Amino acid sequence: MTEQQKPQNAEQWYQFLSDKQPPVRASMVHRFQRMLTDKNCSVILLSRFIKTDPLLCFYVALTAGTLHGEKKSEITSIDHAIGSLGIRKLEELINSLPTIRLKPSSTAQKMYFRAVANSHHAAIQARQWLIQCRGGMFAEESYQAALFYNIGHWLLWYFAPLQMSQIQILVREKNISPELAEARILGSTIDAISKRLLTHWPVSPLARITLETSSPLNHHMIMQLHQRALGDPRLEGDQLRQLNHLTQQKFFPVKLSNWLAFTSNYSWTSEATLHLMDIINDYLRGEIDHTCSFLHKNCAAAARLYHVPGTLSPATEMLMLESDLAPAYRLTQTDKKLFARPQPDTALPLLNKPATVDIKPDAHTLEAHDNAAQAKSDKRQQDAYQAYLDKFNVLGDSYTQGPQILTDLLKGLVRGVGMKRVALNILPPNSQTLKVVKAIGFEEGHPLPHSTHQLSPNSLFHRLNKKPACLLITQQNRQQVSEMLPTSFSRSVGEHNYLFMSLIASNRSMVIIYADREGLPDGIQNIHHQQFKTLCLAAGRCLDQLYASRAGAKQ
Repeated sequence: MTEQQKPQNAEQWYQFLSDKQPPVRASMVHRFQRMLTDKNCSVILLSRFIKTDPLLCFYVALTAGTLHGEKKSEITSIDHAIGSLGIRKLEELINSLPTIRLKPSSTAQKMYFRAVANSHHAAIQARQWLIQCRGGMFAEESYQAALFYNIGHWLLWYFAPLQMSQIQILVREKNISPELAEARILGSTIDAISKRLLTHWPVSPLARITLETSSPLNHHMIMQLHQRALGDPRLEGDQLRQLNHLTQQKFFPVKLSNWLAFTSNYSWTSEATLHLMDIINDYLRGEIDHTCSFLHKNCAAAARLYHVPGTLSPATEMLMLESDLAPAYRLTQTDKKLFARPQPDTALPLLNKPATVDIKPDAHTLEAHDNAAQAKSDKRQQDAYQAYLDKFNVLGDSYTQGPQILTDLLKGLVRGVGMKRVALNILPPNSQTLKVVKAIGFEEGHPLPHSTHQLSPNSLFHRLNKKPACLLITQQNRQQVSEMLPTSFSRSVGEHNYLFMSLIASNRSMVIIYADREGLPDGIQNIHHQQFKTLCLAAGRCLDQLYASRAGAKQ
């Protein structure tokens, strides 16, 4: 991300992060997939497993929240979200998730999982507090809200690690407050970015409401609540009533648990953390020694439930003596390699554009403007094509799953080559049924996406499945090709020119790519044909490299 591309405020960070997908550990996805193959698998067993990983919880809540949003309803717990989806939708979801294998030398990846672990710690604390002092009322809803309250930290550590490392340097080395450091580096607090993301992602209404309240994490607020907890007589009148009202709000334990997780992340013995313990003790109406022990037990339980090998869990901080040592927060050479990937989508829209004078242009001006716009569009498309090509050729080892490569291939064909519609077709071994598993660019209700087609023995797809080839179907060869395609498939593609190409990795067929430029006046030109073939070949080599490395790891 260049300085020109770097977002400057919460809205621009939202624009940058809103289409990003935080990856899940590959081992968790594999274990989930194995559970689904067990004939004794049930939603209850899956629910227990999902709740051991906050990232799985995020994707389940996001999928269920989107479905509920269409019905004008909301999810109120992780269990509610899981039950809303059922096993079939959970299986579809798990097979589409982005995954990651932790690189031990990557500070950014370890801090990414540390941020997730901090959120899980906050969620466990909030739930246990409500079980103890409120009889469990709103415990699961608050757990869900506390889990996603700091979602911005997750995404920023993975997709903007340089900025997050700079924030840590200011906080740990320059003794600047986290809130001020965030504003200096990001142009906004991370809370503001999280709030904007949660407005877009329906994962927790309570988390969104909590972030929308005007009670930021700052020294002044903690001091006031600490004074109240100690019964300071200087607090009186409206000020005391406002604090009493705040502590009775449904969102208060959500905010308080995240304050604790965030502050103890720097030190369990700091003045701010000790003040928070007094505030929590007052909220629980307990004895301070018992409350401290209770908080430590909750932190240890959170670390046992969610731990990523190679990362420092929140509970580890409790065992350390106070010293000048701190977790690694500066990026390594591994990080610079991992996060130097081309990002063709990071160009940000300009906000607050200046007003323009409405002057009617003449024909020559319009023509020049159109030519300039077309040249700019062509340049952007060519840059995207080169970025995806480099990603497959140079940085292929950053992929951990075949679906990640195939998803990027589809995006590259649309954004870099200029294809209008693309689809992934799979023909399982010894099968006569073609499945369209993923499609981009088709209008709603089009029959091709997610369709199946019965194949005859001499089908073109059987041939493409056995031998890699790139075919351009035009008016000249349409009749011949149509005889080798299922009628249902031929009907779906219409009368325009289109392309097929099969990708084979490690001597086994993977997918057959379909692409067209339906509705575009110039159709498929030689340049589109050549770039389509080149990008598909690069993705195929990337797949081959991925499966070869896996085979070597097993030996």
